[in-house]
Formats: sequence, C-alpha cells, structure tokens
Amino acid sequence: MPTTQEIPATSPIGRKTPRVDGPLKVTGTAQYTSDFHFPGMLYAVPVEATIANGKIQKLDTATAEKMPGVRAIFHRENIGKIFRSVVGQGMEGICEERRPPFEDEVVRYYGQYVALAVADTFETAKAAADVVRVTYSKDKPNVETSLKPDDDPAVARHQEKLAKLVAACARGRFSSL
Repeated sequence: MPTTQEIPATSPIGRKTPRVDGPLKVTGTAQYTSDFHFPGMLYAVPVEATIANGKIQKLDTATAEKMPGVRAIFHRENIGKIFRSVVGQGMEGICEERRPPFEDEVVRYYGQYVALAVADTFETAKAAADVVRVTYSKDKPNVETSLKPDDDPAVARHQEKLAKLVAACARGRFSSL
C-alpha cells in the first residue's frame, strides 16, 4: 500500500509562495529589457542563411544601406578579422559556436548569420535585414545522424603552448620557451 510522505513545514509545496513580479506582470506595469531606451542606443538584427549548406555567391546590401536610420550592414567583407574563441576551463558547454561570425562564405546550417543590420530603431534594423539579398550556391545538406565537428581551430589546438607562453611572460622568463 502506498504511503504518503510528510511535507516539512518549511517547504514551499502546498503553500502560497509570494511572486515578487506577479502584481507587476498582471497589471501590465512590469518592465522588460525592450522597454529600456538609452540615448545613442542602436539595434541590431541578423540576416540569416535561408539554405542549409552551400556558399554565399553575392551579398546585396545596397538598398538596406540607403535606408534612413541604418548605420551599417556588417558582413564578412567589411567587418575585419574576428578570432575564434578559446574554450576556457569549466566553460566547455557555454559556447557552442566557436567559429567567429562571418568567418568565410561557407553556409553550414540554416539560420547561420551571414550579415548584421544596425540601425537607430529595432523596426528599421529589422526592415534593413529583410531587404538584404543573398545569392547562394547550394550544396546537398549533410543529414548524417553521426556528425563530427569541423576541424579544431589552431588556437584551441595550441592552447597548452599558449598557456606556457603566458606563464613564462608572467615570470619574466622568455628563454624557457
């Protein structure tokens, strides 16, 4: 015969639990991140790939760049060099995408960011992102059930060597390298 377990008096189960945010949400007076506006604040909306695998052949940003309120359309040709992130100790599950944005013209998955529209308002950034035209050469998507990651970046492969270099610099001894 099943037995019931006694709930300790300190347990919130079966008791009224005050919700600090409850009254604000119910009355419509709660403030969210999008409710805050600061002087000079800009908004960014990504342009996402509409194919699952292939290469970018052409990126037409001319119309978007001419829109009033648009500050920039960033993409691989105008953003400069961005380096890959290095997974630090204890951070292995935090950053799933170690490839820097706009690294190359290769599209690896549907929705991959291929450009970024920056504007004075969210609505303008969204409109600018919507008018960016991308021409692709499509490849057959990889639908294997056992996928392996792309090659490890050189930065990650040489992380131990980099750690030794940093430690030697901190000690002021470069000859030990």
